[in-house]
Amino acid sequence: MNQIKRRERLLIGILVVVIMIGALALIRSQPWGRLDLRLIKPNTPNWIVCVRLNEDAHGDIVVILPDGQMRMLTEDAFDDRSPDWAPDGKKIVFSSNRRDLVYQLWTIDPDGKGLSQLTIGGGAKLAPYYDRDGQHILHVAQGLVTEVDVKGVHSLQLIPSASQMTQVREQYGQITFRYAKRPNHDLIAAVQRIDDGEQVVLQDMTKAQQQFTLPVLIGGEQVDLDWSPTGQSLVVSGAGLVIPTPDGEQRMGGVIRFDFGDGMNDVKPLPLWLSSDNSQAAIEVVWSPDGARVAFVLCEQLKNGELKRIGLATVPESGGAPTLIVEGEVFHPHWSPDGQHLVFAMGKPGDRQIYTVRIDGTNLKQRTQSGDYITPKWSPAR
Repeated sequence: MNQIKRRERLLIGILVVVIMIGALALIRSQPWGRLDLRLIKPNTPNWIVCVRLNEDAHGDIVVILPDGQMRMLTEDAFDDRSPDWAPDGKKIVFSSNRRDLVYQLWTIDPDGKGLSQLTIGGGAKLAPYYDRDGQHILHVAQGLVTEVDVKGVHSLQLIPSASQMTQVREQYGQITFRYAKRPNHDLIAAVQRIDDGEQVVLQDMTKAQQQFTLPVLIGGEQVDLDWSPTGQSLVVSGAGLVIPTPDGEQRMGGVIRFDFGDGMNDVKPLPLWLSSDNSQAAIEVVWSPDGARVAFVLCEQLKNGELKRIGLATVPESGGAPTLIVEGEVFHPHWSPDGQHLVFAMGKPGDRQIYTVRIDGTNLKQRTQSGDYITPKWSPAR
């Protein structure tokens, strides 16, 4: 009898252990169930993350170390895109189709450890950007601007708001955003694709539920945006920006700064540089961390409407003629944390390499030697 009871207790114990292991495995498989047990993470000053495209144009996440070594964080048949650093440089978020070929947000440590799925559910999740406080990640989910907290627990649609959905669908049909950035919890700027180009919309979340239309700041054939370090100004670059003139609207390429006074109703535009004959354009603008200048890709507007990338340029934050610091087919510039260097991709698609340069155009360094690289970003860690 005692022997039978001992066997029963043993079987019950084994069953409890199996259930506990299964429960822990289930929890770990969910975004909200991740536990990061490592006390020491890599220190990443002067690290650069980027994407290397393979022959099928599928991306892998790569980091370039200060000594020139390259570390592949992902290397497989899936497509990994749009990496962005957490504000402390300890995590990287990116979009990947590595589960069921549906693009979701994933995070990874800069040393390649801790790969975790952040979002779940149907529909593609694209273009992630960490908020400046590191608590949320803005992204585009099924065409809509959405936020998710860094644990992947809470997700919230931001643009359009619930009250704006009907009007926006009636006005634009399919709703498609390219990316969004915000300087604080209440103010978001996003690039929306529309039938005749793109436009910048500006959402004040304190008023979004009372508004039935989507506030539009400026439109153009192509637009890009970035916030000042203080979050009090927004810079917009573009091709064929719609500029009000005494004779009506005119299309111009260039860069415009928008300063905010007491709120959304007090916006002061300041052209930093405009191509009055629309022969040139500015795309992929980024504001320096010290606030002194903005950098962008300077383009020539061809007669067929296409843009020819001619180099990396900067203008002071107060405006002026562009200073061309690097000539070539430049893509995706990004600033170093001290505002003294820029990293970018340059070359023909299929053979773009990563370069860094000082803001005066000196000390140009090629950081990769072969392959096709895009979207480099300097770690914010100092």
